Amino acid sequence: MTTVRATVEIFGQRLGLRADGDSARLEELARFVDTRMREVAERSSSVDTVKIAVLTALNIADELFHERETDQDVRQERLEEQAERLVAKLEQAMRSGEARE
Repeated sequence: MTTVRATVEIFGQRLGLRADGDSARLEELARFVDTRMREVAERSSSVDTVKIAVLTALNIADELFHERETDQDVRQERLEEQAERLVAKLEQAMRSGEARE
C-alpha cells in the first residue's frame, strides 16, 4: 500500500498528515472529525480545544463500541438460527430413519 500525504484542517488547525491508502479517504476522515468536534463545541460550554477533542473522541469511541456490540448480537442471533435449523433437520432425519425401521 502506498503512503499518501495530505494537508487537512480540523477544528481550525491545519495538519500535514501521512497515511496508508488514498488522500481522499484521509480528507473524508478529517471532515468527519472536524464536523463532530464542531457539534461537540456547540453543545459544550468549554472553549478548550483539548477538552472538545477528548469529548469528541469519547463520543466516537462510544458509537464504535455500540456498533461492535450490535454486530456481535446480530452474529449471535444468526448462529442460533443456524443451530436451530440444523437441529430441526437432524430431528427430521432421525424421525425418517425410525420410520424406516
